[in-house]
Amino acid sequence: MIRIGYLGPEGTFSEEATIRYAAGREVTIADRPSLEDIFRDVAAGRLDQGVVPVENSTEGAVGAVLDLLAGPYNLCVHGEIFLPVRQTLMARRGLRLEQVERVISHYQALEQCRGFLRRRLPTALLEECASTAAAAGRVAASAAPWAALGPARAGLKHGLQEIAPNANDYPDNVTRFWILGKEPRPAKSEQNYKTSIVFGLGDRPGALYTILREFALRGINLTRIESRPAKKNLGEYLFFIDLMGGQEESMVREALQEVNSITLGLKILGSYPVEA
Repeated sequence: MIRIGYLGPEGTFSEEATIRYAAGREVTIADRPSLEDIFRDVAAGRLDQGVVPVENSTEGAVGAVLDLLAGPYNLCVHGEIFLPVRQTLMARRGLRLEQVERVISHYQALEQCRGFLRRRLPTALLEECASTAAAAGRVAASAAPWAALGPARAGLKHGLQEIAPNANDYPDNVTRFWILGKEPRPAKSEQNYKTSIVFGLGDRPGALYTILREFALRGINLTRIESRPAKKNLGEYLFFIDLMGGQEESMVREALQEVNSITLGLKILGSYPVEA
């Protein structure tokens, strides 16, 4: 039985993504209190896989996940899931929208609904918490005029009512999740693959251009480029790239060999099937 972990508690979008991924598979799923707990437990073999959010279509990359991927855990990407995200404003029964004095949620949810909250609840305090599900639990446990932002299923779990069923600033809000494991997965020839890498660069003119040129010369499409502080000296960055093709394909393999000779510590995060 495969053991899969996600960022809890129950009722989060991460749980929903994990349930979708687990459909039709012989698995058990379990929540973890933090992203690092997921990485640690997969690395230690206490979990076989972990499901983590890596980017959102409106708020961009989840920096904490990128930092952990670049860290000491050496996990591999096994796959990806794209989950449509609908943020729902929920409160105890009987509370009307205009009565809400505080809105509690994960910082990503608050940012995804910033415009809505400014228009409809301009005087409400905004409070961050560990997860959208935790926000629903706090609101349910309090008699104060508070509301939570998150998935509707979290509200149902805690007996809350929907007072604004779609609070997203952008209706086509999607979060991309990665499935992480300890060992790389073998590629299947009948599937299209994507490869993710991370590397550092020396401080010299044209360094990033030199890297990108290796992919362009071989007609390899790059679908994402992100930078994160290297956590060392100010101005030092790590670069995360997603590219089309598996690392065993000849053109991709050649490009990665060249990139490895130029960069500081190329790390191949994995090749995995492209999600349709």
